[in-house]
Amino acid sequence: MRYGCALVLGLVLAGSAASDCSAFWLDAFFDHCHRGAQKNRQWPSPYLCADRMYAHAPFDTMIRNGWRRQNLLGAHHFNEDATQLTQAGRLKVRWILTQTPPAYRRVFIEQSIRQETTQQRIATAQKFAGEVATGADLPQVTQTHIVSEGRPAATVDFVNSQFRDNMRTPVLPAATTGSAGGQ
Repeated sequence: MRYGCALVLGLVLAGSAASDCSAFWLDAFFDHCHRGAQKNRQWPSPYLCADRMYAHAPFDTMIRNGWRRQNLLGAHHFNEDATQLTQAGRLKVRWILTQTPPAYRRVFIEQSIRQETTQQRIATAQKFAGEVATGADLPQVTQTHIVSEGRPAATVDFVNSQFRDNMRTPVLPAATTGSAGGQ
């Protein structure tokens, strides 16, 4: 068996040396084998970084979506014609520009049915952000398809006050007369 492999290798070498083309294919074959052996020794190291990146990608997306929801201004943050922010809207923009981490200081505006209303809300938020921003660069104000789940403070106050007004007065149950302990 050993002599058979040596004989085949000798014939291959003799045939390639005898031909007018050089033995580049043999060099390429040995280079390929050498590179394959090196890759096998290094495995799985070259693939760990990519695997870790792919494993972290969904969490990065969830974090960005969470900040987008947190920095979202809905219809209840603007007055009827979208020319001014309500008190809640001004406080929310101020909070976004001062309290959020700098990487997430973006204001998102809920899309309206009418594009003109959305553009007016964006302009109103940008104007107020320009007044509040302490740095030289203004924060980005963009529209998003996410729907704000908030509601006006007057509605929340009305629901809470109606709940308090219609609550029963707590009373202790009436004492019952009877024998205790089966006597």
